[in-house]
Amino acid sequence: MADVQVAPTTSYLGYAFKDQHNLVVLFGAVCFSAAFASPMPLLVGAVSELLWLSIGPNLPVFRGWVDRRLNAQYLARAEIAIEGALGELSERDANRYRVLAGNAAQIIDSAKGRLPADQVRIALHGLLELRRTFLDYLFLGQRVEALRDATPNVVHEGELAELRQSYSSERELGARMTIRKSIASLQRRMSQQVALGDVQRNLALRLEMLEQALPDLKSRLAQPACDVALEINSALAKIGPAEALELTVDEILEQPPVSAGL
Repeated sequence: MADVQVAPTTSYLGYAFKDQHNLVVLFGAVCFSAAFASPMPLLVGAVSELLWLSIGPNLPVFRGWVDRRLNAQYLARAEIAIEGALGELSERDANRYRVLAGNAAQIIDSAKGRLPADQVRIALHGLLELRRTFLDYLFLGQRVEALRDATPNVVHEGELAELRQSYSSERELGARMTIRKSIASLQRRMSQQVALGDVQRNLALRLEMLEQALPDLKSRLAQPACDVALEINSALAKIGPAEALELTVDEILEQPPVSAGL
């Protein structure tokens, strides 16, 4: 996860023109021209402006300043969005996220004393992606929890046995069809609950892996050859994004009715 960059030169040109120091100089040139009733200050200001706009956007120092400013703005917006999202989680999950975020902050504090500034910025973005992934899994866990049926499976099995018994003893065709549909619906629901239980266990494992990735990273940070960005990317690649499990949940809910086994 690299720094936020403004790739086209025209973007740097825009920032060079809109820089407050540049605008102050332009405004000053206009004021001096008006005060002295002479076009000379305005002409000097215009020449200086053209010179600045032709050189400034290409200066590494200026580009670095723009990149750092955009980087800080991007991170600030991300933190605001995360704070808003935390309000939609349960207190338990929100606190779980805050613990993870605290560990991420400790890693950055430790990295600042060991790594160059550009690598620290890359690590910031990597840890932001890790925290976002953790949030995605928390929200998916909240969704799966809402879909889970608290009724013990043994109760459903008892209901299924009763329906099958009723089907066997019923002789009226319409009633048999109704019972058959109820059996198929209950079997589908039971199948979904089993699949959702598997997803829930998978979710719990991935959340634990994300949590464990930070202490592991912190312990390896003391090693001279530790590449923080590579470590973070490797952890995220191993765990994977939440979207894959979200698709699995959608498929579980959309699965066709099962054939009633009688």
